[in-house]
Amino acid sequence: MLAKNTSMQSKLVVTTLETLMPQEHFLRDLNNLVDFSFIYNKVRHLYSDVGRPSVDPVVLIKSLLLGFIYGIDSERKIEKEIQVNLAYRWFLGIDLDERVPDHSTISQTRRRKLNNTNLFEDIFAEIVKKCIEVGLVNGSLILTDSTHVKANASMKRKEVVTVAVEPSEYVKKLDKLCEEEDLKIRAEAIAAGRQKRGYESDTTPKTKTIVKSTTDPDSGILNRRDKPSGFHYLNHQSVDGKSGIITDVFVTPANVDDCVPYVARIKYQKEKLDLPITEVGIDKGYDYIEIHKEMYDMGIATYTPLVKNDNKSNVNVFPASVFQYDYLDDTYICPNGHKLNYVSINKFKHKKIYSISQTICMNCPLRNQCMSPKMKHRTLSMSLHQHEANIQRANYGTKRYYEVQRLRRIYCEGNFALQKDNHSLRKIRRRGSKSASEHCLMSAMALNLKRLVRYLKANPTLSRFLNTFSQKLKSALKNRIRNSKLQILFLF
Repeated sequence: MLAKNTSMQSKLVVTTLETLMPQEHFLRDLNNLVDFSFIYNKVRHLYSDVGRPSVDPVVLIKSLLLGFIYGIDSERKIEKEIQVNLAYRWFLGIDLDERVPDHSTISQTRRRKLNNTNLFEDIFAEIVKKCIEVGLVNGSLILTDSTHVKANASMKRKEVVTVAVEPSEYVKKLDKLCEEEDLKIRAEAIAAGRQKRGYESDTTPKTKTIVKSTTDPDSGILNRRDKPSGFHYLNHQSVDGKSGIITDVFVTPANVDDCVPYVARIKYQKEKLDLPITEVGIDKGYDYIEIHKEMYDMGIATYTPLVKNDNKSNVNVFPASVFQYDYLDDTYICPNGHKLNYVSINKFKHKKIYSISQTICMNCPLRNQCMSPKMKHRTLSMSLHQHEANIQRANYGTKRYYEVQRLRRIYCEGNFALQKDNHSLRKIRRRGSKSASEHCLMSAMALNLKRLVRYLKANPTLSRFLNTFSQKLKSALKNRIRNSKLQILFLF
C-alpha cells in the first residue's frame, strides 16, 4: 500500500553523536589512528594565560582540514556543512546542542594569530613523519614535479615593473670559483712569461621587466606552452617513490623556473625529515648542470630526460660530446687523438676554455669536419662542472631510468590530478604567497591522511597499535555518556 508522510510531529529523542556516527566511516578511522594533540604545543605561545577561553585551535585546524578532505573550498561552506553533517560534528567533538565556530572566527584566527607562524608547515611535517614511522615512506627515491594553481587575481589589474635579478647561491659559488681559477691562470701566465688570457666578469647590475598583478603581487604570469594564461602560482611537490606520499610542498610565483628551488628542497627533506635519498626522478625542466652537480656532491643519482641543445649554426661541426674528457689531466681528447688543454676561463659565462695548437689543427685530416673554414683551431667552452653533469646524464636511457620516470608519471601527475579534482587545488581563494603555501600544504595533507589511514587499516602488523586506540575510544565513550557536553580532545 502506498503511504505518504504528510506531517512531521515534534518528539523528544534521547541519543548521542556516538550512536548516530557510522562505525565504518573515514573520519572515525582518521580520529582513531591519527593524533592531532601535538598542535596544542605548537600554538601555546600564541595564547594568553588569562582572559576568555578561545575556540579550540585543534577544532579550527581540523575544520579547515575537513574542507580540503571533502573539496569544500570556502570557509562559509565549511561552517554550513558542519552544522548539518553529524560526521563532521563527531570528528570535531561538537555536540548537537553546541554552536559551530563561525567562519569569521576561523579566518580571523588564521589571519591575525597564525599568519606569522609556520604552523601549517609543521603540521604537514608531523603527518609525513607519521608516515615514515609506520613504514609507509621509504625516502630512498624522491620524485618531483610542479603544477600551476590559479591565483585570485584578474588580468585586468596589472602593471609592468623592472626588478633586479639577484644571483642564486649556486651562481655565487661559480663566481667565487671563477675568481680562484682566474688567479691561478694569471700566476701560471706570469711564471711562463706570457700574457694572461681570458675573459673579464660582467659586474653590471642585472634587471628584468615583468608583469605584476596589483591585487596579488606575489603571484606571477604563467607563460608556458599548452598551459592557461593569467596569474598563477606553481606548487612544487616531492613524493616518495614507494607509496606516493607527498613529502614536500613549496610554492613560488608562476614565472619562476622549476629548477630554481629544487636543490634547496632536496636538502630540506634530508635535514628536516632525515630521508635517506639516493635517487631522484625529475622531468627535463630540471636538466641543469647546477642540479646534477649538487646531487652528485650529495651522492644522489638523477634520472631526467635530456634537453637537446642543437648547434644550428655549425651543424657540420663535431659537437662537444664527441670529445673525450680526461679527468686526471683536465683535458679533452679530440676525435683524431690530440689533446685540448685548459687555457682560460670565461667568468661571464662561468665556463672553462680548452684549446689546441693551431699547427695541429691546420694539418689534421678531420679539419673540415671539426671546424668551420674561418676557424684557425678548435676550442671548447665547457661548464665548470661538466664532468659531474655527464656522469649524471649517463643514467638517461637505462632500465632504471624508465622505471623511475614511470613512477614519476604515476605519482606526481596522479597526485596533482587527484588534488585538483577532490582536494581544492585548482584555485586559491586567498591572496599572498603565505596563503597560497598554506592552501597547497592542506591539500597535500588531505591526500596523505587518506593514504595513511588506508595503510594503517590494511597492515596487519599494526593490530596492537589499533587496539591501543580502541581502548582509548571505549574510555572516552564512558565519559561522554556521563556528560554529553564534554569535549574529548585528547583523542585528537
